[in-house]
Amino acid sequence: MVFWLAAGLGGGAMGKALPPLEDAIPPAVKALRAPTDVEFQGGLKMAVTAANEEAQTAVNQGLNHLHGGWEFEASRQFAVAMRKDPECLLAHWGMVMALLVPTPETGKARNVAAERMLDLLDQGKGSDLERGYVYGLVKYLEDGPVAAATAFRKVAVKFPNAIQAGVFGALFGRGGYDETGSATPSQQQAEEELAALVKAHPESALPLNALLLIRAEAADLTPSLELARKLCQMVPDYAPYVHLLGHYEWRCGEHGAAASAFGRAAVLYDRWMKTNRASLADCPEWVKAENYRVVALASQGEFDPALAAAKHLAALPLPKARASSAGVRLMLWETATLPARLLMRRDQPGDAVLALAALPKPETLKPYHQECLAYWWIDGLRIALEVQRVLEDGKPEEARAAVEALTFHGEQMAKAQGVANSGGERSAWNRSFRTLELIASEVRGRLALAGPENLRGTAYNWFRSAVDRQRPAVMLYPPVVLSSVWLRLGYFHLLENSPDKAIEAFNDALAAFPNDMAALQGLQRAQEAAKLPDQAAETALKIKKFQAP
Repeated sequence: MVFWLAAGLGGGAMGKALPPLEDAIPPAVKALRAPTDVEFQGGLKMAVTAANEEAQTAVNQGLNHLHGGWEFEASRQFAVAMRKDPECLLAHWGMVMALLVPTPETGKARNVAAERMLDLLDQGKGSDLERGYVYGLVKYLEDGPVAAATAFRKVAVKFPNAIQAGVFGALFGRGGYDETGSATPSQQQAEEELAALVKAHPESALPLNALLLIRAEAADLTPSLELARKLCQMVPDYAPYVHLLGHYEWRCGEHGAAASAFGRAAVLYDRWMKTNRASLADCPEWVKAENYRVVALASQGEFDPALAAAKHLAALPLPKARASSAGVRLMLWETATLPARLLMRRDQPGDAVLALAALPKPETLKPYHQECLAYWWIDGLRIALEVQRVLEDGKPEEARAAVEALTFHGEQMAKAQGVANSGGERSAWNRSFRTLELIASEVRGRLALAGPENLRGTAYNWFRSAVDRQRPAVMLYPPVVLSSVWLRLGYFHLLENSPDKAIEAFNDALAAFPNDMAALQGLQRAQEAAKLPDQAAETALKIKKFQAP
């Protein structure tokens, strides 16, 4: 039995009545019409222990959406299967997997689905393979991802034709990349396992998508770009795969292709919302795609269209009754600050004032405070922008006081981490908190530049600290800081009349953000300052090539 459900929740052993089936289905799922099936070319088709064909079909649909990363749509299909066969073990397992990271909207349903799943397990329901999947999930919930990986890999050995078991073994076993961008040993193992599955099952999108997902945070995605394009050829017009392609295009510097891919993904998600009469509260994937499209436009040098699109997105009304939904939370954590972050990227005189005006007012955020912690991030960004504003006004003492206020704000925000973890906002909180740490280093560097001549050298240390804090975006999100912090170092070196060092910094910026227009323009300026006309001309050709027509 699983400790987080408490002993004896397996049902009949303690004489406790099992919760009703409908309690295992999230309210947002129950509010929508029945889902439509999708044709997954090369998708997963497994035998499912179920009372009828309808339940079997729904489970397979749910599994394919689950592997695609569309958890909400997966949960809708598992709900269909559970209703068609309340004793289907794999349907309950799938629901728990789809709700693995609970929110206030889904936490109760996840726990009920898990309780019913364990009761079915105690009754001996399901095949040996299906019970193996349940065991792997239980190991994850009890002991974490490493134990789950071991469990799923054992299932894969026992059932060598079960692609899904091998995929989950690799997904739970991956260790990511270290601070240098190198794959950890467990990451290497996971990639090798998935690459072997891709080779053994070239017709299946499942292992290919999984391989691309776990590689998505690598320092260089160029070697895998063609695989991402192949995935979308195998399963055309599946929105999560199109978004994944956009991420690869953007990370490889193909910003025009990225903007097109994210635009296409957003159209597909929008079509889904209209068909199912759903809202953005139900579709954080649409929010993510639209945000990333804006970032791709900015990277291409299309600042005005990007800012206009960001302002339109940020102005969309949010249903207060769904404040704890994934979609509304993403709007608050990401979209609400997008116009301001674009202006921070441009960083022209007066942009700090414009960015401050673009942030949502504190009073407009108050109705969401109980359900979303994004106000901590937004208020921190507000303080950082105030530092920049008073520095532009030539008031270093006020800027110093604002920096201290930012430090205090960060200390107070750190105390909210436990609430974020328990409320399903851990990932968003971590991203934003780390970004505020980066921004705090960057504004301290600006403050040092505005200070006495003998202290200007410390600006380099602060800017370098900011560089060291910047990491590739995770989970197919766009970056929070919309340009490489190496740009700040590049312009610092130009100010210090060190164009050679500036060239090196701008090249580092391009390594992190390939073909980024701001980085290319900075590089050209540094090459001109270093009196390297041939290199400057070559960079000018690159700018012309990658700039939007």
